[in-house]
Amino acid sequence: MRASKKSLLIVVTVAAVLAGILGYLAWKWVCQLKEQPLSLWPITEEPNTYITKQPDKEDFVPVGITYELDPSGLLMYTSDPRWKQSCFILVAVGWTEDGEHELLYQGRLPFTGEGGFRPRICIDGEYLSNVPTFGGGMYYRPEGVLEDNLPYPTVYVKSRSGYVESISYDQEERTWIHIIRPPATTPEGEGLELHLVGHALSVPFWMGPMEGPYIVHGAYSRVKDIDIWGGFWVSGTCEVNLTVPEKGTYTFRGYFLFDRAVHRIYYGSSAIGAGPIRGRTGGVLAFSCMVVFHEEFYIMISHSDNPTPADFPKFQHQGRINFPSRNTSFTFNEFVLESFGDPLQPDCFRLYGPFENGYVNLTGDVVAYWPPGGWYVNTGSWWDPKAKHTWGRAFINWTGTVRLGDESIEVSGAIGVGEFTRAVSPGSETEAVSESSLKLNTKSTEIKKALTTTGASFEKFIRGTRSSVGVREGDRVLMQVRDNKLVLEFVPDPSSLALKVKKWAKTTVEEFEAALETS
Repeated sequence: MRASKKSLLIVVTVAAVLAGILGYLAWKWVCQLKEQPLSLWPITEEPNTYITKQPDKEDFVPVGITYELDPSGLLMYTSDPRWKQSCFILVAVGWTEDGEHELLYQGRLPFTGEGGFRPRICIDGEYLSNVPTFGGGMYYRPEGVLEDNLPYPTVYVKSRSGYVESISYDQEERTWIHIIRPPATTPEGEGLELHLVGHALSVPFWMGPMEGPYIVHGAYSRVKDIDIWGGFWVSGTCEVNLTVPEKGTYTFRGYFLFDRAVHRIYYGSSAIGAGPIRGRTGGVLAFSCMVVFHEEFYIMISHSDNPTPADFPKFQHQGRINFPSRNTSFTFNEFVLESFGDPLQPDCFRLYGPFENGYVNLTGDVVAYWPPGGWYVNTGSWWDPKAKHTWGRAFINWTGTVRLGDESIEVSGAIGVGEFTRAVSPGSETEAVSESSLKLNTKSTEIKKALTTTGASFEKFIRGTRSSVGVREGDRVLMQVRDNKLVLEFVPDPSSLALKVKKWAKTTVEEFEAALETS
């Protein structure tokens, strides 16, 4: 009897030990899953703009890779918790044929679980206030919506008031169709209605194939992790038919960009319970994503700086320039983008650099911001509780030259749209301004010494030069060392420029508050 009890005790002890070991191994395995990147979606530290393929139906909606489609047609992420955000974003600028009216459009279809979004429609400087908010789940019809004469893969979202917002892709014609339509019972002309047809031209801008490798978009502000993204942008010309109750119907022609990106949390320790879009991870810092539209070319670039002390993989820096009428396109990965003004909300940019058989040299002045009242300043990050960071968009007027072979294209009035985040830690603001405003070769010590030791004389020289070249008070002086020569370039003050042009936008307090909730 005693032997039986002793044997039983041994068995129980061994079982407990084995259970403890197995439990520990299981715990370690789960922790490794949380901490280690998934090999299925690797990253690259090289640009993905070398990809030239045209997107297909599976790139538009990658079911089986990023998404699952339930029997009702509802799109959802797979069970992988690292999926972070899906972009179905469309921006457009256009003008009526007589030039009397101007459209600025910022649209997005919010993915399932990503809250609501109200498209931003600006006509002649005024944002419409009677625009429905869409959300509640994204639906997908792979074979199209035949009852609406849309025999193409289509995604759509709804509003509580019965409006529907959709994007369809005609792959054969490379056409993107974006529609906002009121409930079927709405009398004609009494509901807001938008019908945009965009024709994609030349080569897309790829952040990465949907199955990877992706590039690093930026660092999260609240957790020590990075945001990686894949997908594509397409750009081209568009026609927009817009009906506004009590104002009538407009037809605008101009340019559009469609952003079809997918974002993932990379390391994954922040993934469990992170929530959609920002959630517990915070915003993504610090990036510049932008497009420049000109009748001769389109430029698309993305660049990010690592504002953290962490040794993360290399952040994105890639570009592409298309010349649709010439049926030619080039990577533009050696560009330099400089920001001037407030480090948290720049008001001027320089974009320059070579591409194969050509060179870009452009200066951009901000003519309007989104939100119109300015970029909201957040305080605090995981690496510095006093760090400040912002998010916003800017509409930019570009001037300068683009050289292609022996031809020089004079650029004036090219319109650009960009989305930006910025981050500044205490003590770095002054440094950021000086580094961006004085882009001097670090080896040119004699010139730098002359500028610091004879500052009064140099300032007197600048004042004297202003009158001879027609420069006004408040204009910037950009300085660069080229071929051992100090080159000065005077850039008009954006505030004085803004006084000369028609206002781009105005909004209400309610519109601004709504934007902060849904951006």
